Amino acid sequence: MAIKIGERDKKFLIGGVVFVVCYLFFLFIAQPIYIKQVNINKRIKEKSNFIKKYYEVLNQTAHYQAKEIVNKNNTTTLEQKFLKENEPGLAAAGLQRILQESSKGVVDIKKTQVKKTRFISGVLAIPIEITINSNLKNLALFIMRIENHQKFLIVEEFRSRRINKQEPEDLLTRLLITGFIKKLESKTGKPI
Repeated sequence: MAIKIGERDKKFLIGGVVFVVCYLFFLFIAQPIYIKQVNINKRIKEKSNFIKKYYEVLNQTAHYQAKEIVNKNNTTTLEQKFLKENEPGLAAAGLQRILQESSKGVVDIKKTQVKKTRFISGVLAIPIEITINSNLKNLALFIMRIENHQKFLIVEEFRSRRINKQEPEDLLTRLLITGFIKKLESKTGKPI
């Protein structure tokens, strides 16, 4: 049983077969090759950008070495601002010694009391409350010495009252002075 196909139908069938072959060629050969080439070009571009950035960093080694030296100097300066001792009790004794040295010839320290340590902005603070007798001028000089000390000390609380009604400049003053040690607060709240 032979089917007779007309000339017009033969052309249509040949055109259909050519179309299907071209479509299959495009679908299974040309498109995967094109996608693969796009991915290869993309990876080449990424690697060339990486190499370019790498060479930019290499060309700036002097800049980064200078920054490293500056950072080390800043770290050294910052470490000098902390109290030397690592234990809170020893740091409190060191802070009392600093206060005694700052008060010589200026104010009379009557009483010192070490308060409970706490973390301020993640750094362990050592607070000491001192009671002093002085006049207004010497009290200002003492506070200036504390605030300008090479260690980072802050006066958190200041309470003052007159001792003698005839001498309004004779003052009894309580100061809460805080120094810091290089112990950071961990996420759990315990010192590192």
